[in-house]
Amino acid sequence: MTVGRFAVAVLGLSVVVAIVAFVFREDDVAYILRLGKLDARWQDVARQSLAEIVETSKIGKNYAFNEPRGNRGVAFILFDSRLSAVRSRNVHSCGFYPASRNIICDVSFIDAFLAQRDLDKQIVPFEGNRPLDVMHELESLPPELYDANRSFMLQWVLGHELGHFLAGHGASHFAQTPLDERVEAKSLLQSREIEADAFLARHFDIKNESGFRFYTNLIYLLNVEIHQKACPSLSPLQYCKNINAGAGIFSPSVVVHFKTSGSHPEYLIRLVRLLKEAHELYDLGGIGYLNDRIVEHFEEKAM
Repeated sequence: MTVGRFAVAVLGLSVVVAIVAFVFREDDVAYILRLGKLDARWQDVARQSLAEIVETSKIGKNYAFNEPRGNRGVAFILFDSRLSAVRSRNVHSCGFYPASRNIICDVSFIDAFLAQRDLDKQIVPFEGNRPLDVMHELESLPPELYDANRSFMLQWVLGHELGHFLAGHGASHFAQTPLDERVEAKSLLQSREIEADAFLARHFDIKNESGFRFYTNLIYLLNVEIHQKACPSLSPLQYCKNINAGAGIFSPSVVVHFKTSGSHPEYLIRLVRLLKEAHELYDLGGIGYLNDRIVEHFEEKAM
């Protein structure tokens, strides 16, 4: 698949450890398999994502996709609650369930994430010069570019959940609350999230095509989060006066606050950590240096 609009225009998950009452029950699997639907575009995106994130891991082809796991190592069950009669209170979420070795994902969760950050849109082409502070008109992304963004996000979600599986962790899921409310944990639970994310850093080698594409998108994803912190009232596709001119990772001219309450990392912090680990593994050059320096603009928010 081609690099998505993350890498063409300025672009933007985190996991909550689940209490059983707030996640899909293990016996929901048969129910979702029977009633869940996924359109052809999402099926193509899912198969491509699984090929890059699962088949190139130690799992290989030992997995099931939208069918019972049987004797295979793990099953990925994807559905779209907008098309399905699934009425579980925990749709719009993705999670890993160790007892049944199922990773379940409602893809409407990913579409909502992209739409909330205008990552389903692009700037309308225009002629001539336009002042920086003049708002751009936006339009929907072409389907192939939008599906590339979907693929990246699905690799992130499924890769993280696969990291939990390979590390032998307990149940976890992506919560339904907005992702920009994610907080950094000061608990043992945080180490599990870091360990699951570390799988992605080890898996995607920047020297490979898929790895280069993944980290390119990840860097733009970080820029979206910085943009939203620096100019929260603006689309990430619009000019933000609180960001210094430059290339690579955005350098804000204002303090960027993050929170340290709760049980899981704030998205901004997670991205910085993952890029730092990738830099240590593969040497990201100037991007790695910028990533190390960007934290100088961060400040813990008083609670």
